[in-house]
Order: sequence, then C-alpha cells, then structure tokens
Amino acid sequence: MGERTTVEVVVNKGETREASLDRQSYFSDSYFTLPQLFSLSHQIEKINKLAPRDILEIGIGNGFTSSFLRRAGYDVMTADINPALEPDICAPLSELEEHLNGRRFDLVVCCEVLEHMPFNEFCTNIRILSKLGDRLFMTLPNCKKYFGFGGLVRIPKLGYKVLGVYISSRILKSVPEEHFWELGSSRDTSLDEIIRNLRDIYSKVYTGRFAMNPYHQYFIAEN
Repeated sequence: MGERTTVEVVVNKGETREASLDRQSYFSDSYFTLPQLFSLSHQIEKINKLAPRDILEIGIGNGFTSSFLRRAGYDVMTADINPALEPDICAPLSELEEHLNGRRFDLVVCCEVLEHMPFNEFCTNIRILSKLGDRLFMTLPNCKKYFGFGGLVRIPKLGYKVLGVYISSRILKSVPEEHFWELGSSRDTSLDEIIRNLRDIYSKVYTGRFAMNPYHQYFIAEN
C-alpha cells in the first residue's frame, strides 16, 4: 500500500485571515468603487447625527471613518485584530472588555465585521458589544439581490436629500468566501431574526439600507 497523503484545507475566512491581511488589502480597487465610498460616507453622516460623546470603532479597515471623525473633533478609540492596521487596541472582540478596564463608550461602531465570524457566535458578540457601550451602530452586508435606484435630489428650501428606492428579490447572490454568512443568506440570518436578536439585548432598534449602497444594511440599537 502507498503512503497516505494529508491534504491541508486552508479556509480563507475568520480570525486567522483577518489578523494576517496586509494593510494594502484595504486599499484595493474595490475600496475605490463609488458604492463602497458611499457606504463610508453614509457611516460618517449617521454617526455624526447620533452626536456621540465618545466612540469605540471595532474593525478599523482602511481607517477612513475613524480618521475623518477624529479630525472632526470626536474622541475615537479603535480596536482590531490586525496589528498591521495599527489600532489603539489590538485584540479579538472577546478580549476587548478586559483591555478597556471597565471603560464604556457612548457609541460602539461595528461595520462589516460580524459576518467574518461564524453566525453561531452572533448573539454572544452582540452581548459583548452591549457591555462596551450604551449605543451600537452596526452594518452588515445583504445577501439578497436588489433592483432600484439611489441618488441626490435637490428640493427647494430644503437642499439636497438622499433618495433610494429599492426592491429586494428572492434571488441570493453568492456569499464571498471570506464571509461565514450575510444578511438573508439563511433563515437564521434574515432581517427579522437579526432584529429579534438585537431586541433581546437592546430596547430600541432601528434599521435601514444605505440609499447609495443598499448592499449594506445599518442598525442603530440603544436602551
């Protein structure tokens, strides 16, 4: 009999991947697309409307959001699992509470992060986030395809308003290999279930799609 060979399967997702990505990965062409830039702009606009006293951003990415908010005068602390991104705290989500030594923030920002972890950890992760701050601003990617349009509309005396009109289809797009799940990729990850899970911890939950990039769904949760 010949020797048995072992095939190593490398999973391109999870903490190992996210902790080892080089900084330049967050400045690839996909980050220069208008929908992605619109999402970052939407994040900043909505966070500013919440007028937080201080902010903990989990998942620094390319630093666009935290850098802009800091230059605008906001007190922002960043946390990430990837040392190459130079966050203020380099640690997994499960260890952040001990690194903060009991400090709580007015607003915790967690955008496009939780889909990089298995969904069976979602409720645990939300509970961790609730211990780090009074309010949560979170975004998740949508799995369902959509049809419609979005843009700026100028209304006399009211100025410019962002308008988005979209219809979700039952057709699911492929979940990227670096994601464990996306919003609507299964019954457990449906919008209704995500809201229900949030309401198990927070008394108030608001949600919507970004008008200029409906692939991204935002959630605002508070007690």
